[in-house]
Amino acid sequence: MKRIPAALLAAIAIASASMAHAASAFPDRPVRIIVGFPPGGGSDGIARILAEHMGRTLKQAVIVENKPGANSTLGAAYVASARPDGYTLLFGAESVLGADKVAYAPTVSYGETSFTPINRIASSFFVLATKKDSELRTFADVAAKARQSTTPMFIASPGGTYPEIVTADLKRLSGLNLDEVLYKGGSPAVMAVLGGDAPLTFMGPGAVLPMAREGKLNAVAITLDHRSQLMPEVPTLAESGVKGFAMSYWYGLMGPKGLPDDVVRTLFNATSQALGDPAVQGRIAELGYETMPMRSPQEFQALALKDGAALRARVEALPVREAAR
Repeated sequence: MKRIPAALLAAIAIASASMAHAASAFPDRPVRIIVGFPPGGGSDGIARILAEHMGRTLKQAVIVENKPGANSTLGAAYVASARPDGYTLLFGAESVLGADKVAYAPTVSYGETSFTPINRIASSFFVLATKKDSELRTFADVAAKARQSTTPMFIASPGGTYPEIVTADLKRLSGLNLDEVLYKGGSPAVMAVLGGDAPLTFMGPGAVLPMAREGKLNAVAITLDHRSQLMPEVPTLAESGVKGFAMSYWYGLMGPKGLPDDVVRTLFNATSQALGDPAVQGRIAELGYETMPMRSPQEFQALALKDGAALRARVEALPVREAAR
């Protein structure tokens, strides 16, 4: 048996030690979290709160980078094609795990297997809202008005997959003659209601709560299957007579496909520490979201695939006009 030269053994030992140090040293440079929306929105705000806390835990800068465009699919595509080393991450919703591929094909190149889910961060829902001085104070009022009218009752929508699903489900489950009218974002949709151009809108609690406090909007019902801590006085649509109605969505931290297990665990631990901080929980609640961390990356990966497939099925069931937008 040939003896291995001492110099070669030393070189192998040094290389092995270097590799072990490299693996344990993650992160050794700044980490980027990509957000597919412009600065200033709810998802951007949560990502920045998360990044600030993670940076302290990881002892590295965690930078939020906005890559808006194409219904947030540009940012997701950017992360899906990134090197799976943990330095480029996505703050995205379950829609990236299959639903985007259906809703925006053929422009979307990624799908349900293109990402490594790390941790669920926060979840939210939609609020059916009317102008404060509207006669439509409850969902019973909305239903009565819609049944009396020979024309559709308009719902001002910011556009996107989730508002389309919410409107389509409400039409289907209530049997009411409703029609989604698209606006270029949440602010124009709210302004349409305030200006009397549309009687209803579906918006997140982060948009509705400040307007309700200012005496401008009235929260009629929420889309969860249970009352929310954020708006405990507001009934659900299911409570209000729309049996079987339930819709919520979550944002999670994900990396490209093939992210190493040790990197996933490091990032999971950092996000868990952030979401366990009462100050972080309070700041995220002010944006209209509830923190929703998982117990392990594996638990989140299983949930992400399940929720991604369920959302994809709901998009596939949308009327052709809506699914094609």
